[in-house]
Amino acid sequence: MSLLKNVLAVFTVPVLIISCGKNIPYTAEFFSDKLSDGSEGPQLSVIPAGKGIAGEEYTTSIGYLGPQRSIKNSTAFAISRTEVTFAQYDKFAKATNRALPDDRGWGRGDMPVINVSWMDATAYAKWLTEQTNQYYRLPSETEWEYAARAGSKTVYWWGDNYIQSKEHCDRDIADCTAGTEAAQPWISGRYGANPYGLYDVTSNVAEWVLDCDDEKNRSNDTTPVKTGDCENRIVKGGSYSDRAHNTRLSARSGVSIDGKYPSVGFRLVREMH
Repeated sequence: MSLLKNVLAVFTVPVLIISCGKNIPYTAEFFSDKLSDGSEGPQLSVIPAGKGIAGEEYTTSIGYLGPQRSIKNSTAFAISRTEVTFAQYDKFAKATNRALPDDRGWGRGDMPVINVSWMDATAYAKWLTEQTNQYYRLPSETEWEYAARAGSKTVYWWGDNYIQSKEHCDRDIADCTAGTEAAQPWISGRYGANPYGLYDVTSNVAEWVLDCDDEKNRSNDTTPVKTGDCENRIVKGGSYSDRAHNTRLSARSGVSIDGKYPSVGFRLVREMH
């Protein structure tokens, strides 16, 4: 527990990780850091070291999602369980005299923050680092996918087949969970979590990561790609605006670091050294 100093609370939940067709017992560990005013930071899940996969031999209208490759995560890290919310981001924006991002009239509070650029996300991470004396940053693409997959090697963390309202509402299919049928994000954590306790990894909003946009290079460990076009960074996962077949754990696209979109938000890694 030496890695979890100055936290407000730590709690554990026993779960099963499905890997190679086997159920592997795992105890998910969640905690929150304390901000300088004594309030609670984003709730985090501890992601264990281990091996997994990233990528998929699949091509969408915006590009190739492969190659599928083995990856190694050598060091445990923590990652926010939900996408950063308006409430969390607005607190930072007000404290640093930044403009509040537009919510398009969809609501703030526990809704995922949208219309924030890669630069905005990294500024929030820097502020949270200063507030907690712990190092926060965007995840690398492989860290993000390793955490989102939670030991799985399938298209979704629960298997290879899309399930309506498991984590997404495709409005062309119908039978959406009440309150998610509108063409907009929903409250962070409305659907169930993956075995590592992370919510909305295939939908709600796509998420900024550290990696530069480089079609020729992919990482085989948890370091981000720093070659290619670094004025464009990768966003991971699907969003509320996607069709079912695009809400995949391997989903990725390159976006300008200054771009602000109603379907893109972020979550953060907190390093544990």
